[in-house]
Amino acid sequence: MSRSTSSALQVLPVAAAVALLLSTAAAVAQVTPAASSTSADAAAPSEADSATPSDDATTDAKTAGDRRRALDRVTISAARKKLEGASTRLPLTARETPQSVSSIDAERLENETLISINDVMQTITGVNVSFYDTQRPLYFARGFQITDFQVDGIPTYSGGTNQEYDTVFYSRIDVIRGANGLTTGAGIPSATVNMIRKRPEKTFSAYGAMVWGSWDHHRVEADVNTPLTSDGRVRARFIAAAQERDSFRDRYSETKTAFMGAVEADLLPGTTLTVGYQDQNNTPKAPIWGTIPRFASDGSLANLSRATSFSPSWTRWSRQNGTVYASLEQQLGADWALKVIANHSEGDSFSLRTYGSGYPDPKTGAGMKVLAAVGQSWEKRDSLDVYASGTLSLFGRAHDIVIGANGVKTTTTTPTYTSLASWSYAIPDIRTWDGTAPMPTFSATGAKRIATTEQSGIFGTARWRLTEPLSLITGARVSWWKTGTDAFNAAGNFTGNSGAYKVTGEVSPYVGFVYDLLPSLSVYASYTDLFKPQNYKDKNNNLLAPIRGSNTEIGLKGDLFDKRLALSFAVFEAKQDNYAVRDSSQPEGSLPDGGSAYIGVNGTKTKGFEFDAAGRITDRWTLDAGYANTRITRAATDLIYANLPRHTVQLSTSYRMPGAWERLTVGAGLNWQSTVTGYGIPHPTLGTVTVTQPSYLLLNLNANYQLNDHVSLGLSVRNALDKTYWANLDYPNYGDPRSVMVSLRGRF
Repeated sequence: MSRSTSSALQVLPVAAAVALLLSTAAAVAQVTPAASSTSADAAAPSEADSATPSDDATTDAKTAGDRRRALDRVTISAARKKLEGASTRLPLTARETPQSVSSIDAERLENETLISINDVMQTITGVNVSFYDTQRPLYFARGFQITDFQVDGIPTYSGGTNQEYDTVFYSRIDVIRGANGLTTGAGIPSATVNMIRKRPEKTFSAYGAMVWGSWDHHRVEADVNTPLTSDGRVRARFIAAAQERDSFRDRYSETKTAFMGAVEADLLPGTTLTVGYQDQNNTPKAPIWGTIPRFASDGSLANLSRATSFSPSWTRWSRQNGTVYASLEQQLGADWALKVIANHSEGDSFSLRTYGSGYPDPKTGAGMKVLAAVGQSWEKRDSLDVYASGTLSLFGRAHDIVIGANGVKTTTTTPTYTSLASWSYAIPDIRTWDGTAPMPTFSATGAKRIATTEQSGIFGTARWRLTEPLSLITGARVSWWKTGTDAFNAAGNFTGNSGAYKVTGEVSPYVGFVYDLLPSLSVYASYTDLFKPQNYKDKNNNLLAPIRGSNTEIGLKGDLFDKRLALSFAVFEAKQDNYAVRDSSQPEGSLPDGGSAYIGVNGTKTKGFEFDAAGRITDRWTLDAGYANTRITRAATDLIYANLPRHTVQLSTSYRMPGAWERLTVGAGLNWQSTVTGYGIPHPTLGTVTVTQPSYLLLNLNANYQLNDHVSLGLSVRNALDKTYWANLDYPNYGDPRSVMVSLRGRF
């Protein structure tokens, strides 16, 4: 509790530090020649810069080019960005990768004020974001949940201590749809999210931002990069963000701090060492846990306000995670390189939460009560990733080869608290309740559970250039995995082990090909087996066996407008057996740790197709758009899969105005999904019913105005039409109403 309380006081000191950093940066900018550039990640002119002529014919070419880069940081098309580490570890562009790929760069993150990974995922083709409550967003692609989150190609996801990742740390976020078990060992047919950290650069740069938004949303950001030696061989970068916000939900608020420091050094020619630390701390008050009743006690629709909350102000759900990371890159001659990446993460989570039970009386608002739970966990994770990549000359052609090994060990300690099962509070009238309720008393019993999971593997991949237009990509991984949970009583004595499971020598093959039909058009196909250990437990508190299945994808990729706009079309099919679904024969929260029981079902399958367009139509006009059609075959008892839409559309576009208004960029985006259906929804008089939500569209708007070469002003409006909708039917909660954010950003 003390950590959660103190973290709320960190915003002001961090804000002061941000202000100090920016004032220092501004002073340095007066005497540092490099300060006239844009952000460090976009300081050097890209290939696209030189390829696109200025459309200001009456202006000196150099002046026009400098102004254009200051107003609109041109980025390389997604088709030409290297995606090494995200899927195969091969140095492939999106065009060369036999899977569907979407990328969000720093420019778009800023222009659309995409602050968290939640914001990003809602812009990705074929991705559905489903909110159980305020602290448990779920991401789905191709009908399956996305759980493979990586930072610089290294898996980082933890359901216990990871929170919604803040985007301030990242220069780019890649989403590779389809299976990825080749380098991680845990293959799932949904998607892999790879977040690329910002790295220290050799020239000085500084960035700062302030954001104001609806419901007292206040945020500050800073990003300062500086060489530590005159030649830039040793350099450092510091990034920080602090945020406070209230909510449209009664009593809910959240404080978040995020910071990262990194030092990079060129120790020798061809040898680079990077060491850094990254930390994020989310401390929400009165978080939503559970659902908002859809029905009243007489079976009619309850029609409760979107502000409805069953959380008193004393509830908490804090999460903190810090990571020390280091990487060593070593050139091995002209054609090969060795990379070693080590991470050590520690995180903790504490929650004292409540949920509403019952149905409100349509006349009096009575009939509901609040129940409570408490929980805590500490987690440690150590990972090591080593791989060599290079080229091999064979049969007169150069082929790309990657060989490597990696491993990760995760230890989660969960202390036991006294039960809150007997505590409840009857709400007099949910329509007027102000959150007043007596806080339950609880204490640690001294007993605890320690869960340990170890995973390791060796892998190899290759791109064989069989002919000039044809490349064959092959790979395989051999995985070892084991897990188990030890229990200890209040005296610290070992009392038993549960959930023990072990897998030895599991082989995950991968094969794909890319064939260039034309210089601007290629066809591809890929296949991989699936193997995914699960953290879900059955009614006896034992872990379910791993998921097994397969994933197949074929498609077309092309480029338009001198490779500025990338197009792709994919057809896919994924199959999974022993997939975990809720055990409806057991009540929710029936396991010792407060979790719910699951069972494994066979025959879960999805098939469908996607279309995606990303890049620039003209030098001024950007477009990111996609359509996905996903058909899901699921078990009748699978409650989570019940409300994913068959059709989804994502669109984001921006246009930089010409002439006298060239400093202004306007943009718009939309998210549309077809009708969704929820099965087995509890009903006060009928037991369970089937409910549907009609298709709906969410409109987003944004604009940015460059005040001068260093400062810009931004506006972002989410859900501009203020659409009311359910973010989830099985676990009903309202989606966010209209919100407005204004940003002031500066670069030096």
